[in-house]
Amino acid sequence: MRRFGGILSVTGLGLLAGGMLLFPIFTYLAFTRLPLAVAGPFVKGCFPSYYGFMLATSGLALIGYLLRRAAWPALVPGLIFAATIWAWFWLIPQLNAYQQAGNTNAFNQGHTLSVWVDGIEFLAVLVLLIREGACRT
Repeated sequence: MRRFGGILSVTGLGLLAGGMLLFPIFTYLAFTRLPLAVAGPFVKGCFPSYYGFMLATSGLALIGYLLRRAAWPALVPGLIFAATIWAWFWLIPQLNAYQQAGNTNAFNQGHTLSVWVDGIEFLAVLVLLIREGACRT
């Protein structure tokens, strides 16, 4: 069961890292290649899929670590899972409300917060992946 947990945790982390790396590149390309009136709604419409992907992959990694009985490493995907739920169901609706109300300062602060949270999550996933690679050799 622990071997299967190892497969799940590493696969989940790898997919999570890849998705987290790809989404900002994808967003950058959308905003630099499409008209702003198209890019904004297009990227905004992609967030549910992005967050669903993050829930699935962090959940997979979490289950893998729990099967391995690795409680401390399980905290990282567990916290990412929780933070994703918070961002999807609280932060993003707040940002949308700020944007609709024309509250640019609040929107910019919330967006900056979301970028920092995503960046910290990405670094934590990379640390776990490096740790997994180092432990395998």
